[in-house]
Amino acid sequence: MAELKLLLADKSLTPRTILCLNSHIYNMACADDGLRRCLNAARIVAADGMAVVWAARFLGHPISERCNMTEAFHAFLKDDTMPRSQGVLIGCSSAEAEAAAEKANRDSPHCRIVKACSGFLSESEYKEILAAHPESDLIFLGMGSPKTERLAELAAQVCPQAVPWGIGGGTIRIEAGTMTEAPVVWRRLGLQWLHRLGSEPRELWRRYLLGNPRFVLRILSLAWKRRASQ
Repeated sequence: MAELKLLLADKSLTPRTILCLNSHIYNMACADDGLRRCLNAARIVAADGMAVVWAARFLGHPISERCNMTEAFHAFLKDDTMPRSQGVLIGCSSAEAEAAAEKANRDSPHCRIVKACSGFLSESEYKEILAAHPESDLIFLGMGSPKTERLAELAAQVCPQAVPWGIGGGTIRIEAGTMTEAPVVWRRLGLQWLHRLGSEPRELWRRYLLGNPRFVLRILSLAWKRRASQ
């Protein structure tokens, strides 16, 4: 929150993008040069998944805990020490985006979302929407990867003083009331993925049941290569 507050207070600071990394995004980034470029260019890439936290510790990087983007978004909305701001919210269906924006505006004493739109529009439509709101302080994004990261890159070009923030499609759906958040104890144990898998098995089984082992193998391979090069 301190870094976000600093970005809102000083529009000259660059880069300004906030993104997240979980095992699924890591797997995609291994095969997607454009996604890696977006992640590497961000100011903050938060570990939004315990698998990333455990992997970072295994590789010798001291990450104390994960940064759940839904919790971070809620904390931002309710933090009355934040500067006054306005923003655009993009992601999920139009109805979900609008419902999420309405709830966020009710909950926050300092941030007002002035435009909410679907996450299924074309790049030219997003460019037009962003250009119509050059005064935006924040661009909240939740469309899945790599679309979120690529739109964050576009937002940084069209609205250079805004903070493009990938809050995640799940965050928008939770705000809209179309998805339930995992219980706190599940989130603290790193089992949020299991809650999502149970809620949407047909859509997510490949991501978790195939993707998680693939992530583990990639981390082990990276560790082995590092040791071999020493």
